[in-house]
Amino acid sequence: MQLRTTLYENMVVEWILSEVENRYIERILWVSPANEVVLSIALEDDKAFPIMKTYTEYIAGFESNLCKQIDWINESIPQLDKSIEADDLALRDKAWDAIKNIVLSEPDCFDKKLRGVLVREALNRTGLHKSTIYRYLRRYWQGGKIKNTLLPFYNNCGSRGTERTPGETKRGRPRKFEDEPSGINIDEETKQLLRSGIRLFYNTKEKAPLKHAYQKTLEKFFSTGFRQEGKALIPILPPSEQLPTFGQYRYWFKKEMDLEDTLKSRLGKKQFELNFRPILGSSTYESFGPGSRYQIDATIADVFLVSEYRRDWIIGRPIVYIVIDVFSRYIAGVYIGLEGPSWIGAMMALANTTRDKVQFCAQYGIEIEPEEWICSHLPQKLTADRGELEGHKPGHLIDVLGVDVENTSPYRADWKGIVEQQFRLINLRSVRFIPGAIKERYRERGERDYRLDAKLTLREFTEIMIRNVLYHNNHHHMHWYDRNEFMVTDDVLPIPRDLWQWGIINRNGRLKKQPEHIVKLNLMYHGEATVTAEGIQFKGMHYGCDLALREQWFVKARASKTWRVKVCYDPRSTNEIYLWLDEGHKFEICTLLEREERYRDKRIEEVEDLHEIEKYQGRHHEVSNMLSKIELDAHSKAIVDEASKKTDEVIKHSEESKTQRLKGTKKNRSAEKYLNRPQEVFQLSDTENSADQMPNNVIPLSRGSNSENPEKAYIPPANKLSKIKAYMLEDGEDE
Repeated sequence: MQLRTTLYENMVVEWILSEVENRYIERILWVSPANEVVLSIALEDDKAFPIMKTYTEYIAGFESNLCKQIDWINESIPQLDKSIEADDLALRDKAWDAIKNIVLSEPDCFDKKLRGVLVREALNRTGLHKSTIYRYLRRYWQGGKIKNTLLPFYNNCGSRGTERTPGETKRGRPRKFEDEPSGINIDEETKQLLRSGIRLFYNTKEKAPLKHAYQKTLEKFFSTGFRQEGKALIPILPPSEQLPTFGQYRYWFKKEMDLEDTLKSRLGKKQFELNFRPILGSSTYESFGPGSRYQIDATIADVFLVSEYRRDWIIGRPIVYIVIDVFSRYIAGVYIGLEGPSWIGAMMALANTTRDKVQFCAQYGIEIEPEEWICSHLPQKLTADRGELEGHKPGHLIDVLGVDVENTSPYRADWKGIVEQQFRLINLRSVRFIPGAIKERYRERGERDYRLDAKLTLREFTEIMIRNVLYHNNHHHMHWYDRNEFMVTDDVLPIPRDLWQWGIINRNGRLKKQPEHIVKLNLMYHGEATVTAEGIQFKGMHYGCDLALREQWFVKARASKTWRVKVCYDPRSTNEIYLWLDEGHKFEICTLLEREERYRDKRIEEVEDLHEIEKYQGRHHEVSNMLSKIELDAHSKAIVDEASKKTDEVIKHSEESKTQRLKGTKKNRSAEKYLNRPQEVFQLSDTENSADQMPNNVIPLSRGSNSENPEKAYIPPANKLSKIKAYMLEDGEDE
């Protein structure tokens, strides 16, 4: 048996003291860089403090079998914050805030005197008692330096998991109301009846709900007889205080449920195997060859650039993304631009890994042969440093493109040191010699501002970076690269291109090939749009496409109801979005409708800001609108009140009945119309004449009418003339 002689932080060691004293278990808290001093703390001692031992003491203990490493897992410590109550998290964070300045000061916090100073500072800052601070420290150290060890140990309260023996007193939560059914104490016989009911009425192909199974269980196993009404036999159940409640039925169902058996019984074995069987195997495994793992990272280049359009404009420092193969150190993709560090920049770099590099270089006037930059593939795994590749956006890398994303821990750039090293090498090779480069982080007083030395545009800087990549891939001799015995036998030079080609032939790489447009489609932002009668609505804008017109989506949306569709989009442009078809293997281009011209050539963020501003303006004017509406209502009411008063007065002295008033509506309307026409007529002359008092279609013979053409003159009928005359007489005019 090989002895373990390497000590590391959080290692749990068990010392065999004697047959009488049993054992002594401790956790290693800190090991000095020179492997001289080891600090540890006892695990089964509520008053323990860190103690110091020598490294050689542990080595001697391992070699003489006086101590051994053991696994020590505290199952009471939750591993995921999602499963922790918000109040418990608040208590944990409060405890962590009290001790974080102490425990992060390693190894000073393990020294008794220095620890006392740090504890006094924590007491003054938090106001907690000294014993509380030490209790937090002990729990943190004994728990393996995990923040969640500071959670309250509520799981130790009560007897969780222990089944109570039924007695005369009713178990469970007391009822809120006295007349509420409280159920019965469930003994073993009753549990057997409930199990039988679940098996007979729930675990069936009918897929009955649990409430229905509960009802059938009571009918079959708890009824005391039957009563007949007509041809129906109705089960007779005892009083509710002698029956289990549905809550009890559901409790024991969940407690003793065999999920696999339930799913097979309700869905069938085929459906279970298809949708619910355990997936324990994996087609991906760690391999050592090209494409097994890429690393991606971004940096802000230490150089200032000028504008492509006006060279006197300084545009700042560009963003450089590099995607590199871990096995061969072959650079598979790059992005040099102004986006990021963000998902958009990472999206551009990942898309570049699948692009034809001959065409890519040709855009910048660089002609290469295909073998000079042969990579156009996706990897099996992609290692990043959280940030852009953390969250829901990289989901399609895993689901559709088959790329497994792994994020390193915070502040651990050494875990992706290969790509980090490339930034240093590029800076040493070229960037530091470019005009506008940052040679020192801080300028001396009076020294020339290096930003004023900027000369290169983004395109010119990109050309330099591409040539750096070509040099690295094809000529960079990595003398420090550890070649294995097979590479030495085959006389493979430690140059990225040679290592890549050797790995493709001799190692089982995990390179993946996808069409460029499919990769871009899955790398873009994803969302949901709504198909409406006005178009495909997305973030307040409306789009159209040939597919929607062919399949009459907009007609269907107006005739029945709207529905949602998956889309992807580039937030840098509102001109197009893309319908997600055939699980991402196809897409349909949707263009912005002409009536949405105000959104064209904008960014999504700009449109969202516009909508928020409009909402704010609408809320801002609500009060003034309301005041204006109140004023309008007041004026309308005053007019209505005055008109009602006048009309009621006339009606009061009128001799006409209600029927007569209603019958005369049509004639009254005609008379009113003819009386209104003189006021409504269009008259362009300044001289008032008798025509002003005539109806609109009355053409007097004395003014421009042709006496020889009487059909052009209009004379109202006699009955209408009499009506008009009557109204005029009422106004006091002379007949």
